Amino acid sequence: MIAPTNPSAAACTRARCPRCSVAFDCECGAAPGQCWCASMPALPAGRLAPGMPCLCPGCLAAELAAADVNQSALSNHSDAP
Repeated sequence: MIAPTNPSAAACTRARCPRCSVAFDCECGAAPGQCWCASMPALPAGRLAPGMPCLCPGCLAAELAAADVNQSALSNHSDAP
């Protein structure tokens, strides 16, 4: 297991974006099992593939923008960890 890049979140896991291959921290929220993406708007079901792994913050924001989902919420998370 790769060490988390967020030292205050011991429960973090490292994930790799299936779209751009960047490594990012997953499940690094305040509570165990909570992730940064929980505060993002939901991606429309039609944009999801069954079993699709998590996207990195940049790719999730791009996918939400392509789906035209709540642009004001995206601007607050464009540089999420």
